[in-house]
Amino acid sequence: MSDKPAPDYSLVHPLYLDVPMMVSFLAHLEGGVSTHEEESSEFAGASERAFRGRAGLRFLLPHLPGAELGAEGSTQRSDASTFQSRTERHHTAASLFNALYEYLRNDREVVDLADASQLADMHSGQLVEVSGQYIGNPLEEVLAFVMNLLPYWEEHQKIKLAAAQEALKEAKDAGKKATSPGRTTPSNAQQAAQQALVAQLAAAAAAAKAPDSDFGLRIMRRMAEDIAQAPVHDLLLETEAGIRVVLTVSSNYFSSETNEFLRSGEFRAVGKVVRAITGDRTINLTRRTVLGAAGPKMVQEIMTQIRADAKLDLVADDPIVTAPAIQLLPMAIFL
Repeated sequence: MSDKPAPDYSLVHPLYLDVPMMVSFLAHLEGGVSTHEEESSEFAGASERAFRGRAGLRFLLPHLPGAELGAEGSTQRSDASTFQSRTERHHTAASLFNALYEYLRNDREVVDLADASQLADMHSGQLVEVSGQYIGNPLEEVLAFVMNLLPYWEEHQKIKLAAAQEALKEAKDAGKKATSPGRTTPSNAQQAAQQALVAQLAAAAAAAKAPDSDFGLRIMRRMAEDIAQAPVHDLLLETEAGIRVVLTVSSNYFSSETNEFLRSGEFRAVGKVVRAITGDRTINLTRRTVLGAAGPKMVQEIMTQIRADAKLDLVADDPIVTAPAIQLLPMAIFL
């Protein structure tokens, strides 16, 4: 076993980060935040030397008085009358979050949500950390799948339309030839069968001509547009204890690339409590779409109908999130 002491710091990597929230918290704690720092030194005299090496970097924020700063450097001798040196250090949003996160953990300002019994004591504005399996937004996953499949489905409909129109034309031409002069007059049964065939082919052609006529597909297209234009998204994280966490993220900091990084992994999130979901309270994940005004029961019925209309075996979670659950305004989703 190694005798190497455990480091007194930890490194976290945010995949989603609400930069304004993070900076405002940090600025409040520090009386301001600087994302870069300059250090200048001047040495006079031919016999003076400047020694700078790597010192340990231990900081809450490097620009604060009393913090220990270190920099890459070198040993230099100058025989000129003056030697000047300037060092610049820059912070990233992720490095600032690491500093803030260390502050909050050390000061025990973050509550770890691990059990459903804690929900009863949760209040709006409380800072909470959760850990669990990333689910994303089941509704958005279904809509994205259908919208990606739709061009191929429409192309298939065009092929069906062309085939139906061609079959209809051939059936009509066959009917005209059957009643042309010099031919045996078809029986009433034959005429009725021919007319029925023409009617069926005409109906098939009309149905193939209007692929968007299905109510379900029109609703899905509209919902996909609503979600694409929404300034925020609702994501799901499920803890090991079975608590569903609705993370309301900003579209400014959440992209399809972020979603791919998060997909089907286990992550942590820290943020402010919006509301705890206990008893018979629910969260409607369709609330940012055209279905948002509908009640939970109607939403579930419409989603069932949409899946039936789409004629696809789509597996999706219930868009109504029930207790035990909590809604957070996350500052970060991270590893």
